[in-house]
Amino acid sequence: MKIKLNKNIRMKHSLLLILLLSLASISSAKLKSDTLKNKKRPKIGLVLSGGGAKGFAHVGVLKVIDELEIPIDYIAGTSMGSIIGGFYSIGYSADQIEEMILSQNWDKLLADEISRKYVPFHEKQNYERHVLSFPIKPKGIQLPSGIVSGQNVINLFERLSIDYHDVNNFKNLPIPFVCVATDIETGEAVILDKGYLPEAMRASMAIPTVFSPIEIDGRLLVDGGMVNNFPVKEVVDMGADIVIGVDVQSGPKSKEELNSFLDIINQTVSLMALNEFKKNIDFVDVYIKPDINNYSVGSFNEADSLIRKGEEIGRKYIPELKELKEKYQLKKKKIKKYKPPVDSTTYYVKNIEFEGLNEVSKSLLAGKLNLDTPGEVSLHQLKKGINRSFGSRYFDNVDFKLVGNKTKSLQVRVKERTTKRFNVGLRYDSDNKAGVLLNTTFRNKLRSGSHLSFDLKLAENPRFVTTYAIDNGLKPGITIQAEYNDWQVDGFEDGKKIGNYDLDYYKLDVNTHSILRESYSVGIGAKAEYYNLQSNYSLPDVELEGTDDYFFSYYAFLRIDSHEKAYYPKKGVSLYGEYKLVTNNGARLDGMERPASIAYLKFQKAISISPTFTVYPKAYARVVWGKSIPDFFKTYTGGIDQTDYFDIQMPFVGLERMEMNSNNSFIFRTDFQYELFRNNYLIFKANFGRLSDDINRSFESGEWIRGVALTYSYNSLIGPMEFSLMYSNKKDKVLNYVSLGYWF
Repeated sequence: MKIKLNKNIRMKHSLLLILLLSLASISSAKLKSDTLKNKKRPKIGLVLSGGGAKGFAHVGVLKVIDELEIPIDYIAGTSMGSIIGGFYSIGYSADQIEEMILSQNWDKLLADEISRKYVPFHEKQNYERHVLSFPIKPKGIQLPSGIVSGQNVINLFERLSIDYHDVNNFKNLPIPFVCVATDIETGEAVILDKGYLPEAMRASMAIPTVFSPIEIDGRLLVDGGMVNNFPVKEVVDMGADIVIGVDVQSGPKSKEELNSFLDIINQTVSLMALNEFKKNIDFVDVYIKPDINNYSVGSFNEADSLIRKGEEIGRKYIPELKELKEKYQLKKKKIKKYKPPVDSTTYYVKNIEFEGLNEVSKSLLAGKLNLDTPGEVSLHQLKKGINRSFGSRYFDNVDFKLVGNKTKSLQVRVKERTTKRFNVGLRYDSDNKAGVLLNTTFRNKLRSGSHLSFDLKLAENPRFVTTYAIDNGLKPGITIQAEYNDWQVDGFEDGKKIGNYDLDYYKLDVNTHSILRESYSVGIGAKAEYYNLQSNYSLPDVELEGTDDYFFSYYAFLRIDSHEKAYYPKKGVSLYGEYKLVTNNGARLDGMERPASIAYLKFQKAISISPTFTVYPKAYARVVWGKSIPDFFKTYTGGIDQTDYFDIQMPFVGLERMEMNSNNSFIFRTDFQYELFRNNYLIFKANFGRLSDDINRSFESGEWIRGVALTYSYNSLIGPMEFSLMYSNKKDKVLNYVSLGYWF
């Protein structure tokens, strides 16, 4: 009986204990539920690594994040991650960033290439003829701090973030943002969370030796990937509770995989930041790594494929991201979608402030900007003004900042280009053989806006030219040029080479000219020329043996050049027209009552039929009239291209250089250019012409000539590389012609 009672007591105690535990569990669950309701949701941080062009994969992941409406509270990025993250932080959607990336010409953007229409007229001929250019400083010739200055990159950032130029603290952006750079002097990581957003992004992606460093607050900054390519700690310090990290680094490569300049640079950066990466990865909650090992840091022309790869890996993480969203009841906060400006967007600019001017005058820079302030300024006008300023060659960088609310103050900051430069050109062609061009250029000598240059061509046919020019736009400017040429010219008879002669040529040329919109120039001038010819034979119908003479010419000219690039343009027109009077005593030619007259025309137009097919109609004409025309001023036809050494040569494919001579020459030519693949061209050239000695009976007594050529060309980093086969009705064989490098 006693045992039974004890059992009943124990059962009652057990039931009571179970009841108490149940009540405690219910109470605890209710308390946790109430606590969860009262607790704020966890903050989500996004980390985007560096990786050059591979960083485009970030955009694909962001597209998935946007689609799932995952809220992002903080962003940290390095290098390309800082660029994608920076734009995302000010309200760009992933789709908008994708559109921006795919609309860029990355070759031009990264090479600081601008259209030649923004280059001053006197610079157009020199713009694409040097392979190397070095500043001359007090300690001598120095290498540049980077292959490119990043002018186009920062201008793009400035235009696309123009409504946030006033935000100095990146915590005040729609999504708080930081990026990482490296102090190249100390090797320390620099956290950029304040300042000027475009400048911070540009500093974070300044790959050493490729992009020039950026100075911010007295520190010289380069790519942050050198010390911290995956800034997780930085986003945690901002307040992130949960971290989503997207890593596009390739990791260290084997020696067999290091095959290019960019591979070596990327490997160097990866190794330096490897230890920091290992520490950071432990704090990542969702680690996303796209499969992009087959791409390189330089795969900028494969942006669409990289974005697609990012989206593919992002979709594999949809279940994990959805679970995160549901677990913490995440709701995306409303961020005003950024509306990027377009060319027609206008701003009321009350004044312009200049920073960085020392040797260049404010008036010169203001004239290049050509903005009417105070007043409305469109983004298109501003972009053209910045391009004209940079194209002037007086600056290594020209960037801008618009500050203010309804009325804006435009701050234009420049880094003056070293006024003394040493330039090198390299060239080989079948006519002139190998040559090296050594050029020294000095700017702002005697007065602002001037340039003084010395050209020395080292070759079988040496040449020396010195030029001093002052350009004043529409106001008349002046050019003074002295030149010496030592030239070997071949002589032909019935299409066969019969010898050559040595021509020494001296020239002093002075002209005054006006320039309109960088593409049109008109002027008048005078020049004195001396010819000395030595030969052991006489050319057919031309007595040139051991002759020399002085000549004085007076001329007027019109020049147009609106091609967007010097080689393989796809739009624009070039024209040079000149009329001159030739004398040998200042007023007339001996034995004549008046000077000889020479009219000259060269014309070309680029017509783009499609992105890969361009047609170039061309016309050349040179007419000489008067009695006793000096043989030095006759017209010599032949040669695949036209040099600027003498104005007596007319190009004609199918003939050797200067093969036929006459008083008058009319040539019509069309080039059909097809771009087989990037920078590789196949060009068919066809021309015909009429040569004569009597201008009044040119089409009765003259001679018709015809010729064709087929050219394969590769536009390399050191200039065009071309191989041509050509034929004409004046030759009984197919000629070949090889050309390597820029013309000079």
